Amino acid sequence: MDEIYIIYKGKKVWPKDQKFMKIDVDDTLPIGMRMKVNGKGWLKLELWEYDLTSKNDHLGTFHLKIDDSTGHFSEMLSTPDPRSPISYFLNWELAQEA
Repeated sequence: MDEIYIIYKGKKVWPKDQKFMKIDVDDTLPIGMRMKVNGKGWLKLELWEYDLTSKNDHLGTFHLKIDDSTGHFSEMLSTPDPRSPISYFLNWELAQEA
C-alpha cells in the first residue's frame, strides 16, 4: 500500500485532517477536494508518499491544463523517472464559477 498526500505550491492540501491516505493497487480513492483557480495555464499537483522511517518520496506530478474549457478530465501522473512502474490517474472536473 502507498500512503499518499498532495502538495500544491509547496503546501500540503490533501488530506486535510490526516498525514496521508492509504491506497492499494487498483483502488479508487475519492479526494473530494475543490480549488478556486484564477487565470489560465497549468496547475501542478504533486503526489507524495509518506515514509515514517525515511525521507518522503515524490511520486510525481499531475499537470492540469486550466483554460476556458469545462467538463470532466483524467490526467496520468508524470513521474520523475520515465521507467518508473508508478501509475496513478487523477479524475477531475473544471467548472466555471457560478
